[in-house]
Amino acid sequence: MRWWLAILLLVLACEDPSRAVDPVWGKQACAHCAMLVSDPRFGAELTTREGDRLFFDDPGCMASYVRERSPHVRRMWVRDASGAWVDATEAHFRTGATSPMDFGFQADSSGTADWAEVTAAAAKRAGGPR
Repeated sequence: MRWWLAILLLVLACEDPSRAVDPVWGKQACAHCAMLVSDPRFGAELTTREGDRLFFDDPGCMASYVRERSPHVRRMWVRDASGAWVDATEAHFRTGATSPMDFGFQADSSGTADWAEVTAAAAKRAGGPR
């Protein structure tokens, strides 16, 4: 079983970095908090210019990761309410959602918050601007 997972992860790593792909739901660890990425409603993904593909269990985790580590971001996506991957910087977010790490943001076209508000929430949780 482990060899199958290793092959699947290798195939995902070779995917086109300019488009989002699904993580191995329930098996892929969040790059920020290490919790399993299991709820597609809150999934987030980032690719770097170096070709790394990172998955997150909460949009707030992705914002925190970018804030703390300053990776060379190529693209960022979040899963919206319809299940489609959308550009995180262009997404609308509904606030007050019960998200995995309790940041409270869910990508939804009817939401009124934007990516700047997600990143501000991550900065506030971490203790202020950086």
